Amino acid sequence: MPERLRRVLGKDAETRLLVVERAPSVGHELGDGPRPSITQAFAALGVESMAGVSVASIDADGVILSTGERIAAQTVIWTGGMRASALTEQIGAARDALGRLEVSRQLKVEGQPHIFAAGDVAHAALDDEGNYALMSCQHAIDMGRYAGYNVAADLLGLEPRNYQQAFYVTCLDLGSWGAVYTEGWEREPKMAGAEAKALKVQINTEWIYAPPPSRTLALAAADPSRSVVA
Repeated sequence: MPERLRRVLGKDAETRLLVVERAPSVGHELGDGPRPSITQAFAALGVESMAGVSVASIDADGVILSTGERIAAQTVIWTGGMRASALTEQIGAARDALGRLEVSRQLKVEGQPHIFAAGDVAHAALDDEGNYALMSCQHAIDMGRYAGYNVAADLLGLEPRNYQQAFYVTCLDLGSWGAVYTEGWEREPKMAGAEAKALKVQINTEWIYAPPPSRTLALAAADPSRSVVA
């Protein structure tokens, strides 16, 4: 956002970018690991933040916070999390708080013997430690592999495979400052700044896309034994 404002309004334009977060800190759900990088990036980019407060109302000239304070603003961007596609509501099955269908380890919808779900519409266990897939490309890609394999196995009377994906990473883009890359559910930082940004660009421009139009490459990419972390 800071780069976009400078590009549109000019590098010398006077702007203010404020992030209001009702959690105790910005990026609170990410834990203590990546938070120092977020703080450094905000400072370097001139982004202000207010934590522990929420927006009570919005009007044409700004917002009023839960504290009663008014923040003048020409542009307000509100984010409210994610939710599964409304298509899930057409299936008579249990769903979690995000609207995702509850599935077995084979990604079969609970109570629906002929329906499989994967990606952002599936509430799927990743391992035996109590971790569940997030609404992210790194989990959707692998779930797609397992779901495709298990659909074919179901039709052919073959043994299905249990979806599992124990390795978990995050790569958070922090604008021109760079990015922060972590590994594990404790989100231990492994790299930050320009190095992590290069990885993020690679993920966004290469890893998440389908293979070229080749039967051989497509079948290889669909193999559930192939592991990805993007």
